[in-house]
Amino acid sequence: MSSDTRTPRLSRRTVLKLGAASVLGSQLMLTAAGPARAGSGDKLTIGAIIYARDSQFWQQIERGMRDAAKANNAELLVGMNRRQLPVESQLVDDYMTRNVDALIIPPLDKQGTVAAARRAKAKGIMVVEYDTQLADKSIASHSIGVDSFELASTVGKEMHEYIEKQLKGTASIGLISLPPMNANSAPRRDGMMKALSDVKLKLIAEVSGSTPEQGANGLENILQRDPHTQIVWASNAGTVAGAAVAASRSKAEARLYGIDMSQELANMLLDPKSNLAAVADQQPYRLGYLAVETAVKARRGSNEQRYVIVPPKLYTKENPQDVKQYLELVKSLS
Repeated sequence: MSSDTRTPRLSRRTVLKLGAASVLGSQLMLTAAGPARAGSGDKLTIGAIIYARDSQFWQQIERGMRDAAKANNAELLVGMNRRQLPVESQLVDDYMTRNVDALIIPPLDKQGTVAAARRAKAKGIMVVEYDTQLADKSIASHSIGVDSFELASTVGKEMHEYIEKQLKGTASIGLISLPPMNANSAPRRDGMMKALSDVKLKLIAEVSGSTPEQGANGLENILQRDPHTQIVWASNAGTVAGAAVAASRSKAEARLYGIDMSQELANMLLDPKSNLAAVADQQPYRLGYLAVETAVKARRGSNEQRYVIVPPKLYTKENPQDVKQYLELVKSLS
């Protein structure tokens, strides 16, 4: 891991109020992080893209970006692609017109985003990808992200410890995996199963889903196969939340584990009556912070690593202090 993966302690004083100004019609918003003061390094303008501001994941990423821009004396522009390739392409073209020094982009499609990113690079703009990666590895100078296999392995190890200590090394388990077409589906499932490779498992059922409704339906399907299923693993925040609500409603015995933290899941971890036991998180604040920090340092001549891996963070019912700190971060975004 890069030595530049440190981020400053969060405090309420670091919170920047988010503003927005329309520049490409009703679908496109660009916002500035505030005036950058000239420092010892060159004044840089960074053009960043996020999907939207409709989830805590992207809100935390943007917060991290803004804090990094302020700490590194850079101007930050933030645009939302609204999960649409044409809007993403428009954003890139607008950043090119503005002559930004670096483009920070989470590719919507590993193939479909290539053309826009390649145009930016051809104009001399440094391209830094985060969260996902382009199929053409020659475009981005740096990639910032979480290893999905390791992310799932983190919560898998917590499951392993519980099975060994509380269930004597044997457990009945149900899986709610992401749909096969999702790039994170296989590595998340494989990472979790690898961590459980030396315990005895009885797989009751495996279903796919990505939304709370699908998570709830998935849990019900698993429990129909075996009402006494001991453990259920869900592979994203939506399915974990849906499964947890369904488990509470049906008074199921199953202990729940999942991936991707949210305010709803944090509150469940603090609730002693909830079936939720642990959640592995991608640390989106840190992901956004490192994306901007890496871009600025690299553009100013520092020899930054090509691949910067953000370590997963595990939240458990047994460690409520970490969960409360997460909730403080979420509250600071409002």
